Amino acid sequence: MITQQMAELSGETVRNVAGAFRWWARPLEQPEVLRRDWFANPPVNPTKHAIRVLVDSFSKRHDAIVAVFSSHFQDLQKEVKNFQPGREIDPDDIAVPELEKSEAYFRGEREELRAIRNALQRTGGTQAHGAEVFAALKRLDDLFEELIASFQEWRWLIMVNDGLLAPNTRGRCASGAEFMTALENP
Repeated sequence: MITQQMAELSGETVRNVAGAFRWWARPLEQPEVLRRDWFANPPVNPTKHAIRVLVDSFSKRHDAIVAVFSSHFQDLQKEVKNFQPGREIDPDDIAVPELEKSEAYFRGEREELRAIRNALQRTGGTQAHGAEVFAALKRLDDLFEELIASFQEWRWLIMVNDGLLAPNTRGRCASGAEFMTALENP
């Protein structure tokens, strides 16, 4: 009998998952209609086929990301939330920067989707292209927004957990002004 065992939660595990997830979320092939230059100078009457390719591409990408997100990604999120107190998750400080890279990647992807949406709006909007393409865009954009929030949540959980374990060399601040002075003069 083969049993599947999850790797122990560590900064390295989080770094690897965040990096692999960015790779997995990238489109495998870029249809011609997804290139920005196609949107900058679209044909006078974009074909229904081109819009269908665009809708299919957005839908397939969404579904592939959700498949990974709903299994491995959420398992790791549970592990982070239920991590044994008293131990650092990211003692080597490798997970938090990787999570920040993932957040930046998906923010960039949202910008790309906005550029596509704007180009479609400029070239006729829903009357010319149909509501389906805008619904697929929104669905993918909402997913990217959810991923960014999840990466932020992980990052904060790790930083709070590890920050509580860091040695306190300065004591507590009695006021906001004292806190600001401590930040300015480390």
